[in-house]
Amino acid sequence: MTAADGAGRATTVTRLVEHLRGRGWPVEPTLVAAGIWLMPPSPFVPVGWLLTTVVVAWSQRGDALLADETGLLLRHRSRVTRRYRWGEIREAELTRPGFGQVALAVYPNGGPWDVPGPNSAVLVGRIWRLRMPDPEIQDRVNALLRSRGVRTTD
Repeated sequence: MTAADGAGRATTVTRLVEHLRGRGWPVEPTLVAAGIWLMPPSPFVPVGWLLTTVVVAWSQRGDALLADETGLLLRHRSRVTRRYRWGEIREAELTRPGFGQVALAVYPNGGPWDVPGPNSAVLVGRIWRLRMPDPEIQDRVNALLRSRGVRTTD
């Protein structure tokens, strides 16, 4: 299997492991049904928000955060790209960047004024999930990061 790194170069991927995958399709019909049931007299705003949520979830349905021996990869719209190598990451943690999303906040190596750098994170792999991953998934991601020498914030 090959993947494109950040510069678009093809790299060989060995033993790719999926650690965090987007999940949303059981949730969207429930959101739409709840929105229709709770619809106020002027339904345009809630219906618009529900449709936007469904479109975003549908467009991110196959996204996943992957890892191999070299570093982190991201699958977005069926395309796998290399994000960071293990040696470039100083610290990382799972975070909630917005409604229905989970991402890995990566603090890469660098100087104190670099953006992103050790004082400011870059969000890698925004995955559609209505709630945070289960504790066992969080533990598995943290164990992977620690095994590669990346500091985690628990």
